[in-house]
Amino acid sequence: MTITKSTILTLFISLFACGVTGAADGGQNRPERTQLRAELPAATINLKQTDNQAIPTPAPVDELTLHEALLLTLSQNPELKTFSWQIEARQGEAQQAQVLPNPELGIEVENILGEDDRRGFKAAETTLELSQLIELGGKRQQRIQIANLKQELADWDLDEARLATIATSSQTFFACLSAQSRVQLTRENLQLSEKVFKTVQLRVQAGKASPITENRAQMTVRQNQITLKKEQRKLTAAQRRLAAGWGADQPHFNKTAGKLENISPPPAWPILLKQLEQNPEIARQNTEFELQESQLNLAEAYGVPDMTLGGGIKRYEESEDYTFLLGVSFSLPVFDRNSGAIRSAQAETSISRGKGVSTATRLKTSLRENYELLMAAYEEADSLQNLILPTAEANFSAADYGYRQGQFKFIEVLIAQKTLFEIREQLIASLSEFHTHRLNIEQLTGQKLTTETKTVAVVPTPTAEGK
Repeated sequence: MTITKSTILTLFISLFACGVTGAADGGQNRPERTQLRAELPAATINLKQTDNQAIPTPAPVDELTLHEALLLTLSQNPELKTFSWQIEARQGEAQQAQVLPNPELGIEVENILGEDDRRGFKAAETTLELSQLIELGGKRQQRIQIANLKQELADWDLDEARLATIATSSQTFFACLSAQSRVQLTRENLQLSEKVFKTVQLRVQAGKASPITENRAQMTVRQNQITLKKEQRKLTAAQRRLAAGWGADQPHFNKTAGKLENISPPPAWPILLKQLEQNPEIARQNTEFELQESQLNLAEAYGVPDMTLGGGIKRYEESEDYTFLLGVSFSLPVFDRNSGAIRSAQAETSISRGKGVSTATRLKTSLRENYELLMAAYEEADSLQNLILPTAEANFSAADYGYRQGQFKFIEVLIAQKTLFEIREQLIASLSEFHTHRLNIEQLTGQKLTTETKTVAVVPTPTAEGK
C-alpha cells in the first residue's frame, strides 16, 4: 500500500480538527451578560476618560475647584494605578482559558539493533502517532466562564475603588473648606475683639472703666490671635492631605474654591434605599455568587473523565509498507470522582450566599445611619441659621452698643461675643457634618444627591459699631 505525504498530512489535520471540535463540545455558549455599572456623582468627571490620560504636574494656582481635585486624584492616585495591572492580569487569564490543549506527537521505533536479518534498522518498525486530549463535561467552557467572571470582578473592584477615592478626596476637599471657614470665623472674631479692646481703651482713658477691664480685653485679643494661628496651621495640614491624594508633597494651590454653606434637604428614604442597588459592592456580590456557581460546575465537570484520541501511521522497513493506527483512551473514574472538590465548591457557594446577605445588611445599615445623621445635620444648620444665629448677632450688637453707652458691663460684651463665636463655630461644624454624611451616602449609592440647594451664611458680619 502506497501512502503519499499529502495523505499523511490530511490524516493529521483531520485528527487535530476532531480534537478541536471535541474540546468545544462542553456546554452551551453563555449569552453576554449585561453589566451593571454604578452611576458616578454628576459633580465629578467621566472616569473612563482618565484611565490612560496623562496629566502633567499641576501649575501653581490661587484656587482649586473640586472638579480639578478629583481629576488630579483619579489620574495620579498611586493606589488606583495598581488596578490597571490587576485588570491586565485577569485579561491574561481569560485569554489563557480559551486556549485548547496542545496535541502530542510521538515517534516509536521497534525491532532495531538486533542480529542477522534484524541487524541495525533492517527490520525496524517506525510508528508516528498524533494524539489530542478532548475535554468532556464542559470543562473548557466553565474555565472560560470563570476567567470572564474574574475579569468582571476586577472591573467592579476598580469601580468600587474609584468611588472610594472620589469620596475620600471630596471629604478632604470639604475639610479644607471647613478649615477655611474656621480661619475666616476666627479672623472675624479677632477683629471684633480688637474693636471691643479699642472701645475699652477709650473708656479707660476717659475714666469710665478700670485698667483691669482693659487687661481682660487685651487678653481676649491675644487668645484670639493664638487661636487664629492654630486654625491656619490646621488649614495647611488639610491642604497637604488633599494634595497627598494625587501624590504631591506640597499643595500647589492657596485655597479651595467652593461653598460649604450650600446644603439641600435630603431626599426621601425610599429613594436612597432604591439607589443602594447601584452600589458596586452589592453588584459585585452577584458576580461573586455566579463565579462560585461556575466553579462548582467546573468541579462537577472534572468528575467526567476526558478522552484522548490518537492516530498515526506505521512503516515496516523490510516490506516498505505503511499501516494506519487509531486509538482512544480515557481514565476510569473508580477511585477519583472529584467528590472532595465538589464538596468544597458547594460550601464556597453557600459562603458566597451568606456574604451577599451580610453585605446587603451592612450597607443598608450604614446608609440608614448616614441618612439619620444627614437629617440631623441639616436640621441643626437650618435652625442655627434661621433661629439661633440672628438672636446671637442681635445680642452682641446690643451689648457692644450698650457698653459704649455705659449701659452694660464689659463682662456682658464678652459673654455675647463668646456666644456668637460658639454658635458660628457650631454652624460650621454642622455644615461639615452635613457634607460628610452626604458624601458617604453618595459613595454608598453611587449617585449624587440632587435636590434643591439652600444656602446658609456661614460667617455673617454683624454691625459692631456705629450705633
